[in-house]
Amino acid sequence: MERLKETQYTKYSKPKYEVADVFRDNTHKLTGISYPQWLVVNAILRCRTKKMGGHSLFCPNCGYKEISYNSCRNRHCPKCQTMKKIKWLQDRFTEILPIKYFHIVFTLPSQLNRIVLQNKKELYDILFKSAKETLEEAALNPKNLGAKIGFIAVLHTWGQNLMDHPHLHCVVTGGGLSKDKTKWISSRDDYFISVKLLGKLFRGKYLYYLNELYKGKKLSFHGKLSKYKEGAHFQRLLSECYSKDWVVYTKKPFSNPAAVFQYLGRYTHRVAISNHRIINISREDVSFLWKDYKEPDKKKIMTVSIDEFMRRFLLHVLPKGFQRIRFYGIFSNRYKKENIALIKRMLNCEGNPQEELFYKIPINIDYRKYKDITECPRCHNPHIQIIEIPVEKINKSLINTS
Repeated sequence: MERLKETQYTKYSKPKYEVADVFRDNTHKLTGISYPQWLVVNAILRCRTKKMGGHSLFCPNCGYKEISYNSCRNRHCPKCQTMKKIKWLQDRFTEILPIKYFHIVFTLPSQLNRIVLQNKKELYDILFKSAKETLEEAALNPKNLGAKIGFIAVLHTWGQNLMDHPHLHCVVTGGGLSKDKTKWISSRDDYFISVKLLGKLFRGKYLYYLNELYKGKKLSFHGKLSKYKEGAHFQRLLSECYSKDWVVYTKKPFSNPAAVFQYLGRYTHRVAISNHRIINISREDVSFLWKDYKEPDKKKIMTVSIDEFMRRFLLHVLPKGFQRIRFYGIFSNRYKKENIALIKRMLNCEGNPQEELFYKIPINIDYRKYKDITECPRCHNPHIQIIEIPVEKINKSLINTS
């Protein structure tokens, strides 16, 4: 079913260039990359080609037929995220509360970027852990909110220029449950917690856990980073990081639950670069659109060599099985259902949100078209047949290239 939806979506929005086009003619230039990176490249190259097999749509009522290639479903593939995003949003639909939400971003200093790349799992894990403890401790403090909050944290590892820039986007409830769970405590409409306080807490926690990993010999240092195997060099790095103000950024609170959905739809299943941002590919280089945050109102064009584009893209391949979307506090998976039901009773908003809210989420796709995905697009027969086709039986002349 998902494969059919993905195929229909590509008809509405097909970019001129794709990340796969860059790799397709240049795999011979890929040297020294890891096995997980090779798996991502292979998946992107195979996606929606005959190597993946295909599926046939046939309407017994009017004879309509369509044959399309299957997708790779790799989480790093720019073509395979739309339906994952829709399914994820559908699962979140009943969890959104009619309250204020804040958008808080935790960013690591650039001094740690190279070490992070050599220790992704360990340092991304303590990024989540440090942000979680920072938000929960600050919110529980009676001087701030005095309540247990909930939030969704999404890891992004890139900047607009595709360079390494690890940071967490957090959607945080504007309020929380009292310690005895007897009442809902709301935050101020336009203020959550001081970002300076959050920055200091976050810095202290992250560097503490980083040092613990180092003392436990759980970090790797290769190449130019080999010097950090010596304790004096590593402690000097920690001191440099302690001396910096760490960036914790709070954006304007979301105006309503629909705005929360809109945000989540943009950020949760994003990859390092979408195919739509690529505007030209030549034999030597790639040009793509990017936003320079020094001039946020302007879209600029960046041109880099083929080798550099592939290198930057592969910087963001995550460790196998790594969860880049996590739930905390009152949204933690173990107690989420119980907590949300309790809060809805407190706020007198039991039951599901209005269905119209779901359809107002503008993420470049109309959800209503997928309420009955088996409907024939020609005669609207509700019982179109979906038939899988093995790779060896794909007939190129039948493939729908529209």
